[in-house]
Amino acid sequence: PPPPLVCVSAAPGAPAATEPRSYIAVGHCCESGDLVTPAPDQPEVLQPRELAAAAVGDICVVEGAGAYCSSMSTKNYNSFPEAAEVMVDAAGEPHLVRQRQPLEQIWQNELPFKSTA
Repeated sequence: PPPPLVCVSAAPGAPAATEPRSYIAVGHCCESGDLVTPAPDQPEVLQPRELAAAAVGDICVVEGAGAYCSSMSTKNYNSFPEAAEVMVDAAGEPHLVRQRQPLEQIWQNELPFKSTA
């Protein structure tokens, strides 16, 4: 079976969505293989997944993220910051193990270009 995808409302106190919707989930890299919901054994075929209805700002949790895990991430590719990372222990308790990267960290090593022409 494919890894679970869960949509979590970003609105504090928002009621849980009751009506599932059909979604195709893709990553942020804008690459042809950046697909989170492929068909089984067909990595280049789109397959919709039933998820709770999502709104702008909600969070989509991907379990077993593959190339989206910290060791395989495309760090700062297209100026995209590293995401926060959460691990769940054996008792089901979530633990933040990496903070979301502030956008300013991406720019901190850049220097102004001084043309001599």
